[in-house]
Amino acid sequence: MKSIKSVQLKTILSITILVFAFFITQTITAQEKTIKPLTKKETTTVVDSISKLVKLYYVSLEKGKEMSHIITSKLKNGAYDKITQPEEFARQLTSDLRSVNGDLHMSVSFNSLNTSSQNKEIIKRLDPKGAWSNYGFQEIKVLDGNIGYLKINHFTNWGHFEEAKKVITASFNTLKNTDALIIDVRNNSGGFEAIVAYLISYLFDGEPIHLSDYYYRYENKRHGIWTSKDIPGKKLPNLPLYILVNSRSASAAESLAYMLKHLKRATIIGETTRGAGNGAMSHKVSERFSVSIASETTINAITKTSFEQVGVIPNIKTSSEEAFTKAYIAALNYLKENNSKHIAPSNYDKVIDFLPQNKSKETIDANDYEKYAGTYKDATIEITISVRATGLYAKITGNNVNFKLIPKGDTIFIVDGIKERIQFILNENNEVIQLKGIDSPMQLTKVTTNN
Repeated sequence: MKSIKSVQLKTILSITILVFAFFITQTITAQEKTIKPLTKKETTTVVDSISKLVKLYYVSLEKGKEMSHIITSKLKNGAYDKITQPEEFARQLTSDLRSVNGDLHMSVSFNSLNTSSQNKEIIKRLDPKGAWSNYGFQEIKVLDGNIGYLKINHFTNWGHFEEAKKVITASFNTLKNTDALIIDVRNNSGGFEAIVAYLISYLFDGEPIHLSDYYYRYENKRHGIWTSKDIPGKKLPNLPLYILVNSRSASAAESLAYMLKHLKRATIIGETTRGAGNGAMSHKVSERFSVSIASETTINAITKTSFEQVGVIPNIKTSSEEAFTKAYIAALNYLKENNSKHIAPSNYDKVIDFLPQNKSKETIDANDYEKYAGTYKDATIEITISVRATGLYAKITGNNVNFKLIPKGDTIFIVDGIKERIQFILNENNEVIQLKGIDSPMQLTKVTTNN
């Protein structure tokens, strides 16, 4: 029984959290209402600054000059004069810079918050790329069939590298006893490339592997990315691996899929990714604006090119919504066929049967449902099967819950919400006489028919 003090404490804590959230919302809303409009001087300063930066830092000098020419010409011709809202200006500049070659790493950002120390503290505490989101590692679990699942929403940034490494180590420590692994980077917008290399280190054994090079035109230098030989915890070089991607997987998330695909270490499943292959740097151009510039040309160690503009092409193409189920089934089928633990194949089949999106699309004629309706019983249990507009339902006597029966095949149904399959037994006259459990010893005789 909970003590009164415990309940009071939780109530006070809940109220405090709500008040804090309300304070943050009101602060941000108030700031948004008092955003100062653009001035011609600020517009000129931002354009001039970005113009110089793209020529200096962009991966291609020719394209950098082209970007510079576009925005300076538009400034001179008065194309930005009517834009008074800073956010609209940032969006327009981003569109203008990307118009040259569609580089998704080119973007202009507007900071809508004031820079008071109080607001900086709020922003720090709510850092969406840091501890606030577990450095991007949002979900770690073991699925039925002993298959690991790791959902990564982003790869944080260089400032959180050491913390992210610890999270990766902890994640693989949790997953080290699984028989296959699904890594989900759908909707992952990217992050710090070295974190990807550190993660990949857990998937190979032996000497460090050369993954990619990054060429910096503005310094005429080349920097390589390698896996780490010595990492804490257990390496999993033979673990069957599946990577989920979609059209919103970008940058470092694409790198993960691209590297593992061409190292022939993983099966990539989903949609072609965004094609943001160049590395980027962020530059502050004024108190309220910053620009991200693609400054690093990615050169994969195997392909000698990258996924820039083309994206990562999956091994198995499917929709984002279907990717997880496809990967899960692929992993289960692989383990069924390559069964080193001597697990009965039927166990993998059962897991596949109960996947939500894998419930058979076969349907039974609604009129045919009537033959199943009735009461079935033995010495210990009684179940009533009824027909409704939405399908067939089962109810255990003494229990108010109605379980929907989902058709799996001829006379076989899945009991929704319970990991059980049942089968109706028919006689030679096509009359239902019995209800049996496929996954249990249940064997009930039909005693009445519902009219």
